[in-house]
Amino acid sequence: MRKLNILFLDSRLSRSLTESALSSELNSTVFNLTSSLREQLRNNDNLGKEMMKLLESGEILTTEIIGRFISRNLKSISRDILLPEYPRTPEQYKGLAKVLKNDNIELENIWYFKQREPNQFMKDHFENPKEKRWIDKYGSEIIEKWKTEFNKRREQIIKIQKISDKTKWKTIEMDYVADLSVEHLKQRIKDCA
Repeated sequence: MRKLNILFLDSRLSRSLTESALSSELNSTVFNLTSSLREQLRNNDNLGKEMMKLLESGEILTTEIIGRFISRNLKSISRDILLPEYPRTPEQYKGLAKVLKNDNIELENIWYFKQREPNQFMKDHFENPKEKRWIDKYGSEIIEKWKTEFNKRREQIIKIQKISDKTKWKTIEMDYVADLSVEHLKQRIKDCA
């Protein structure tokens, strides 16, 4: 039976480095839903046309249609799967659980890379000279945007935690690391496993 792991990140944690480290440690294929959906919308098959019709009418893609899309794409992956940043709502989580059950794929774990102290993380982040330039350019506007994104994402994750199997969660608390590397993340993953 193939296994699927979900990856959640607090905002401002490196998705690309974390995906690389986690997929390597789990020996899994990353299924990037966003880029796959974009590609699908360019296709002229029935599902692509149905999706375009919804979007052109001002609607959003339903959980059901995203579930059909995920199911179709997971069938083409023969290895275990890492699914980053999806689902975003409890409804999407329930839809994904249904797809996994129907396709005989086990939800192995939900990995959550979490900022240990968000305010300290943000302070340390913007003290880094590479990042400080954004404060110099945009001032407190960028800090407010950070806080808004962080709170929204954290609320989404908490809602999903409430309806999911608590034993599946692997939480890794992160402090700000100026030169974050795949090796550092792999060590954190090994420490958590």
